[in-house]
This record gives sequence, structure tokens and C-alpha cells, in this order.
Amino acid sequence: MDALAAEYDQAVLQLIREWNAKRNPTFAVVWQPGSAVDIANYPIEAVSDVDCFHPSSDAHGRLAAGFWNRYHLDLEAKAAPIAWDESIKVRCLEDSDRVKIPDL
Repeated sequence: MDALAAEYDQAVLQLIREWNAKRNPTFAVVWQPGSAVDIANYPIEAVSDVDCFHPSSDAHGRLAAGFWNRYHLDLEAKAAPIAWDESIKVRCLEDSDRVKIPDL
């Protein structure tokens, strides 16, 4: 599964390179790496009690907030694990926030 995820990431990054190489001033592609999901270090409440495989609603909320809070960050910062916090914190974007378009 890890090898497949790495291949998927490379394919997605290639698409990002192609789109961003066009330097369209009104369109860009950004990536939110799945590697930020640190499920191994989450509590049991992070998995669904229906099938013990899919994320629970608690996990969905935390992951959604985690991905949103990283939206404006560079790729390295986006890849850092999303910590399990007892409360969900959503960051409001600020006037100075910009989507980072790296030279991949």
C-alpha cells in the first residue's frame, strides 16, 4: 500500500508540474499530501465503529481542519503530520495568505 501511495503521489505531482508550468495567472493546482494523515498515532476514536477501517466523524473533522489550515503552506510544511488535538481548530485565512506554487 505504501508503494502504491508513493506512485500515486508521483503521478499527482507530475500533473501539478504540467499545469503550473503554464504559469496561468488565474489558475493553479495545489496538493495536500495524504502522508500528513498520521493514523498510527491517533486514538481508537479516529476509526469508524462501523467497520474499524474508515475514519470516524471525529477524524474527518480533524483532518478537514488540518488540511484547510495547511492550504496556504509550502509542500514541506503540508507534509508534516496532522496532530490529533482534543478540539478542532480552523484557521481563518488572512489577507497576506497566498497559495504557494512551487517550482517542482
